[in-house]
Amino acid sequence: MQKVYQGEIFFTPKQAAEYFNLSLSTIKNYIYAKKLKTLKTPGGHHRIRRSELLASLGEREEKYNAQEDSMVSMGTCSNVLVNAFKALGSAGELLILHSRNVSKISHDLARELAFTDREIALVKIAGILHDIGHIASKKNILYRKGAISERDYELLKAHASRGKEILAAIENFKDIADIVSQHHERPDGRGYPLGLKGDQINRLSRVLSIAEAYDTIVAPYSYKKTLSRKEAIDELIHNRATQFDSEIIEVFVKTL
Repeated sequence: MQKVYQGEIFFTPKQAAEYFNLSLSTIKNYIYAKKLKTLKTPGGHHRIRRSELLASLGEREEKYNAQEDSMVSMGTCSNVLVNAFKALGSAGELLILHSRNVSKISHDLARELAFTDREIALVKIAGILHDIGHIASKKNILYRKGAISERDYELLKAHASRGKEILAAIENFKDIADIVSQHHERPDGRGYPLGLKGDQINRLSRVLSIAEAYDTIVAPYSYKKTLSRKEAIDELIHNRATQFDSEIIEVFVKTL
């Protein structure tokens, strides 16, 4: 039940989350990022004015919806572009399914991290297009079960650079190009194509990397052995700070 002090309604973080249909962790991220002002009780608990909620999150939701509307054409174009995977046969159909899953996971994770409206919209579209470079890959090595040769592996890795080349050549997708090209970079510098480290990697690419890895691990259509949700979480946690951004992994695991 909300509290009323001097005519002002106050919410707990949990009540604020319910009011805007968001997760509690999202509200906490807003508080910790100082995007949402709070008062503290003598016991150290956060209390949020209703007026502050409406001014901050209400305005954000309106902007978010407007951002979504303004990027509808961009989203439509991305879906048309990714449909080019159909030329790859059954492997292409699996890539389309994977891309849509990665897009949704990336979008939801970016919201939990309290990223800006534009960042959320961009990572959603980047999720759809992150494997677009595979248009030039060989059908017989995509989603192949078992080991592949070093030469074929290098050909598969080239999809990150190819994706950047394709997207950078299209005016509407220039802002997506670097996000896509860096989704296989790693904080420890052992990723590709450039071997970037830590904060050198676009933070939207770091979100994309986790979303892509999770879907690859749990999806029944994956070229890898399918693991359970718990096994997938354990693997992501095991590889935090080396393959994945530690802070983003922490938020991702809490919100699954």
